[in-house]
Amino acid sequence: MEAIRTVQTVKNGEVHLLLPRQFWGREVEVIVLPAPVPAPQSPADKKGLRGCLKSYARPELIAQEQDAWLDAVGEKHEHR
Repeated sequence: MEAIRTVQTVKNGEVHLLLPRQFWGREVEVIVLPAPVPAPQSPADKKGLRGCLKSYARPELIAQEQDAWLDAVGEKHEHR
């Protein structure tokens, strides 16, 4: 089944469709639905992720963060 989807603005109560030749002379079904209107987002509605993992922080490890990647790589590849 071939389908055509188009979004158009209704002007004076009319919508015009130009259909391909394979639809000519055939019975077709036309379904009209209003397009969803996106709700405008205000800056107050946006939530950031800053601080969302704060409850998992381990203050005693913060001092080690600066060299954590170098330490991990060193442990993984030092046997070479």
